[in-house]
Amino acid sequence: MNHHPYQTLQDLHAMLDLLAAGRQADNGTYYVHRGDLQWWLFYNDDPAQEWKSRIRLWVDGDKLLGWSLLSPFAWHAFDVYAHPSLRGTDAEREMLAWAMKQLSDDEYIQTIWVAEDDDFRVRWLTENGFTQQEGFMHLLQRSLSDLETGAPLADGFHARASRGPADAARRSVASHGAFGSSMPIEDYTARTLRFMQSPVYVKEHELFIVNTEDEVAAFCCIWTDDLNKMGYFEPVGVHPNYQRRGLGKSLLLEGLTRLKVEGMTDASVCAESDSPAAIGLYESAGFQKVKRLLTFRKTNSPLRKRE
Repeated sequence: MNHHPYQTLQDLHAMLDLLAAGRQADNGTYYVHRGDLQWWLFYNDDPAQEWKSRIRLWVDGDKLLGWSLLSPFAWHAFDVYAHPSLRGTDAEREMLAWAMKQLSDDEYIQTIWVAEDDDFRVRWLTENGFTQQEGFMHLLQRSLSDLETGAPLADGFHARASRGPADAARRSVASHGAFGSSMPIEDYTARTLRFMQSPVYVKEHELFIVNTEDEVAAFCCIWTDDLNKMGYFEPVGVHPNYQRRGLGKSLLLEGLTRLKVEGMTDASVCAESDSPAAIGLYESAGFQKVKRLLTFRKTNSPLRKRE
């Protein structure tokens, strides 16, 4: 196999298509939703887009065989997604080994999106010195066939789609508060603006609940997968000043309705295992837990300088 760094948006589209093909194959490997990858790459603190150098595409001619994403620094993580036809093969093992080696100077390395029933990936990680961590993600899903018409909004609130960059500041205030960020709000707003100006942002797919003064009380992004007809939510947040008013559920139902209009038949969302409030919110909107997504970690010792 040959491999090369990320180069153009054509590479991004190929990576996204591989994720969709992997989900369609349903062969035991968990492939993140197309929305996850777009969110990871374009909502971050990397204005120089240095993440491009941390992506490796494995190819045979014009065919994408797999890709890896390195997320060093705070995450110490790697992701590897092989074409579903290569599950469990030497080719997939080669991709995994390459990604693991690139982070061998880190104190520890981890990979996060491992399905609890993925026998191949769990076995490979265990054989290579990784251990399962206590925390995990819940994958929750629901059908859109029996979707409610919508939850009534509290007086003085209404739902609307983003207007794009014009909403960057008010959206940033809501997100900054919802996630308890310690980042200066100016930097936070700059990151939001970069995302809104990115090639993956669709303003109609970012939804807000706003008050009479047009302050954003709750927000979410919805993402689509036309091949699998699976919608996805990432992120979802409610500012602390507006919690416990049913706004989060109303927001989710608004997003579900829009996903159904766009032809999706199901929707999914992920939540940390130690986030009961988030899980309760999703379950109130009809989502049910379907799978655990595990984290595996390996300690690198002794540390050494890469040659």
